[in-house]
Amino acid sequence: MEYVEMLRARRVLTWYGGIIFALLALGLALAFKDGPPQIHMHGTRYGIPFDAILAGSAFGSLILAAFLAVCFDAEYKTIAITWTRPLSRTAIAARYLAVDGAAMIAAWMLTLAAVLICLAVLGLATYLTFESNVTGTVLLLFGSAVMWYGLVVLVTTLLPGRGNAIAGASWAYVLIVPGLTQIPFPTAIHQVTVALNFLNPLAYIGSVGASRADSAIPGSESAHIIAVWLIGLAAIAIATRLWTTREVPA
Repeated sequence: MEYVEMLRARRVLTWYGGIIFALLALGLALAFKDGPPQIHMHGTRYGIPFDAILAGSAFGSLILAAFLAVCFDAEYKTIAITWTRPLSRTAIAARYLAVDGAAMIAAWMLTLAAVLICLAVLGLATYLTFESNVTGTVLLLFGSAVMWYGLVVLVTTLLPGRGNAIAGASWAYVLIVPGLTQIPFPTAIHQVTVALNFLNPLAYIGSVGASRADSAIPGSESAHIIAVWLIGLAAIAIATRLWTTREVPA
C-alpha cells in the first residue's frame, strides 16, 4: 500500500538531498581553496537569526511539492490492484498523503541541515541568534507548499496518466503567470492573468519581507496564510474524493 509511495518519496528525497549536499560540498571547496576563509562579525547588531533560517529552509518543501504530488496518478495503470487492498479507498489515499507530507517535512529538515552545516564549517554557528519570531513566515511558506501539492494532485486526478507532465508544467505556470500580469494586455485579458495569479503559490510568498504595496496578492500575511492552507487542503480533499470514487479503467 503506502510502501510503494514511500519508495517514490525516498527517490525524490535522495535526488534532492544529493543535489543540495553536492552544491554544499562544492561551495565549501571553493570557499577553502585558498585556505580557511576569514569571516568576522563584530558588534551587537550583527547576528544570524535561526528563525529566519528555519523559515527559509521551508523552500525545500516548496521545491519538492509538485514532484511528490503525482502519488495518485502513479497508481493510474495499476488502480485495479490498488483497490484489492484490505483497506477502504479513503484510508489508502490518506496513507499516501501522509507519506508525502512527511517527505515535505524531511525536505525542509534536509535544507535546514545543509545550511547549519555550512555555517558550522565556516565558523559562523556562534553568531546564530534566537530572538526573532517568524512563525507566520513558516506557516506561509509551508502552506504554499501544501497549496502547490494540492493543486497538482487535483489536476493529475482530473487528467490521469499525465502526472509528470503536469508536475513540470506547474513550474512553468508559477514562474510565467506573474510576468504575464505585468504585460499591458487589454483589460479583459489582464484580469484573467490576475485571477490566475491567485492560484500561484509563489505569488503568496513574494511579499515576504516586502511592503503590502508590492504584494502580488492583496491582503495581510494572516490572510495569505489562511488562503494557501484553505486552497491546498480543499484541493487535496476534492482530489481524494475523485480518486476514491474512480472506476477501474478498461
